[in-house]
Amino acid sequence: MDQGRGELSDVVYVELPKVGAKVNAGAVVATIESVKAASDIYAPVSGEVTEVNSDLVKHPELVNKEPFGAAWLFKLKMSAPEEVDKLKDAAAYQAAIGE
Repeated sequence: MDQGRGELSDVVYVELPKVGAKVNAGAVVATIESVKAASDIYAPVSGEVTEVNSDLVKHPELVNKEPFGAAWLFKLKMSAPEEVDKLKDAAAYQAAIGE
């Protein structure tokens, strides 16, 4: 998210999924808009949205200020826990994007 946050600059709008929405790994689940661009957020795993961070609707700038804390987007109840094994950890992701 750090690279994306840098490309977006000042976040002005966040569209979150609805609680209860069923999502598939890799599907668009949310959108973040800035003064420069809009970016889709993809579900890391399949499941059901159990909670969203409604604070982001009122304060989308939290994505820039606290991306690894107060700016969490949504919580999922996984329907296929084995999909977690396909995810990269932070170091592997940074290596993949060249940071």
